[in-house]
Amino acid sequence: MTDLLLLLFFSAAIGIGWWLGRRHQQQQESSVADENYYRGLNYLLNHDTDAALDLFIDSLEVNNHNLDTHLALGSAFRRKGEVDKAIQIHQNLLNRSGLTHHQLAQAQLELAHDFVKAGLLDRAEQLLLESAGFSSDKQAWGTLLLDIYQREKDWQKALDVARRFQLHKVPHLASKLSHYACQQAQEALDAQDLAAAKLLLTQAQHLNTGNPRISLIAAAIAMQEDDYAVAGRHLRHLAQQDPSLIPSILTDLAQCFVIDQQAWQAWLRDCMQEHPSTSVMLALADVLRHESDATAAAFVTKELRKRPSVKGFNYLIDLHMQWATENARESLEALQGLTVALEQRKPAYQCKQCGYASSSMQWQCPTCHQWDTTKPVYGLRGE
Repeated sequence: MTDLLLLLFFSAAIGIGWWLGRRHQQQQESSVADENYYRGLNYLLNHDTDAALDLFIDSLEVNNHNLDTHLALGSAFRRKGEVDKAIQIHQNLLNRSGLTHHQLAQAQLELAHDFVKAGLLDRAEQLLLESAGFSSDKQAWGTLLLDIYQREKDWQKALDVARRFQLHKVPHLASKLSHYACQQAQEALDAQDLAAAKLLLTQAQHLNTGNPRISLIAAAIAMQEDDYAVAGRHLRHLAQQDPSLIPSILTDLAQCFVIDQQAWQAWLRDCMQEHPSTSVMLALADVLRHESDATAAAFVTKELRKRPSVKGFNYLIDLHMQWATENARESLEALQGLTVALEQRKPAYQCKQCGYASSSMQWQCPTCHQWDTTKPVYGLRGE
C-alpha cells in the first residue's frame, strides 16, 4: 500500500512539474511574441515597413485567432501600393500548415488580388482557376476573373466564366456582361459578319434588356442591310431608353427619315419639348432652313434665350454672316473665332463616375473602367 502511494505521489509530482514547466515556457513564448508585436508596431510607426514585415512573419504564428490580422495587413500593403509586401504575407500564409479549406480560399483570393494589382494577370488567373473549388464564395472568385478578362479584353472568356459561376443572376454584373456580348457583336459587325452580330445581340438582350447599346448596334446592322425603317425604330427606341444619348444618334437617325422630312421635323419638335438639347435644336434649324434662313435664325434665337450654348451661338453667327455688311462681317468673324475656340476646347462627353472627358462616345470609361457612365456634356459649352 505504501509503495502504491509513493508511486502515485511521484507520478503526480512529475505531472505537476511538466505542467509548470510547460506553462513557464508558454509564458516566455507569449512574452517574446508580445515583445515582437510591439517592436513590429514601432517599426510601422517609424515607416520601416521592411523590418516590421519580417518581424510579423517570423514571430506571429498563424492560427484561427490572428489569420484575419495577417489578411488585413496584406490588404493594407496592397492598398498602399506595396504589392510585393502583400504578396509576401499572403504567400507566407499559404505555406503554413493547418489552414482550413475556407482559410486557404481566403488567402488564395487575397493573393490573386495582389497579382492583379501587380499586373501579373496570368498568375492571378491560374491561381483562381486552380483553387476555385476551395471557395464557398463563388461570386467573389468569378468577379475577380471577370475583372482579369475585362482588362485583357477577352470577352468570350469573361462570358464563359460568368456562366460557370452563375454571375448573370447578379443584376449589376448582368449589365456588365451584356456589354461584353455587345463588344463581340460590334467586332462581328466590323468584320461584316451580320449573322454572328445578330446572335450576339440576342445574348446581350437576355443579359440586360435595357441596354441602349443593343439598340444602337441593331440599328447599325439594319443600315448595313439598307433597311432604314427598322434602323429608325431601333434608334427611336434608344432615345426612349436613354434620352441623354439623343445627340449621339441624330446623324444616323436623319438618314432614316431622309424620305420623310415632315416626320423628321415632327419627331425633332417632340424631342425639343421632352428632351431639349443644342444638337436637336440645330438639327431642327437645318430642317427649317429649307423654308428660309430667316425662319431658322428666328427659331435658334428664340431657343438660345431659353438655353444658351456656345454651339448654338456659333450656328447663329453662321446664319447672320450671309446678310452682314462688310464691317459687320469682320466683327462676326472675330466673334466666331472665339466661339469656335470655346466649342473645341470643351469635351463633348464626360464620365459621370470619374470625370474623364473625351471627344467621342465611350461605352466603357478608359480611366475608371465603369460601363454606361460616359454621357454627352450638357450646359453652356455642351448640349
